[in-house]
Amino acid sequence: MIVTTQRGNERSCIKEFSRLAHRVSEGDLQMRRTRFPGLITGRFEGDPVELCRRIRDVVIEDPWSVRFVQKAIPLSLTVEASIRAIKEAVASISGGIGTGESFRISVTKRGSELSSREIISEAAGCIERRVDLERPNRIVQIEIVDETAGIALLRPDDILSVTRMQQDAMEGEGQPQQ
Repeated sequence: MIVTTQRGNERSCIKEFSRLAHRVSEGDLQMRRTRFPGLITGRFEGDPVELCRRIRDVVIEDPWSVRFVQKAIPLSLTVEASIRAIKEAVASISGGIGTGESFRISVTKRGSELSSREIISEAAGCIERRVDLERPNRIVQIEIVDETAGIALLRPDDILSVTRMQQDAMEGEGQPQQ
């Protein structure tokens, strides 16, 4: 799992995310800072996608109760950050993309010299589904931090973006209830 916050707020973010996770789940959560400011990695013993969905429900109730967590990206697999290992991991989860569904691959790299273009090309080569960069049914999320790659097959709303939810709440304020 990847969690982001503002530079300097890593400790507060870890406490806040841990509090939210324990509020909605029984699973064990381990989080740690990385060498990159504002970037935290975590391991959750349960389903990280379900954890983010449950935390989303809490944030919807009160978007302003969350002060330090900006984004949480659930990841289901971690592998060595190499083209071969990433391609194999993507092949292993690609069966989760339904026959009529589309996909896109998103890559975020921190501390890696790997080519995003090559990662996407190799990973997409093992998925026999339609690509849709604008409105995919599924996202193959690849997060690389130094020598480790985290990979997940997500729906577009599986990534918890607290910042976006707060912006949406502000835009919704002042509009009459229907």
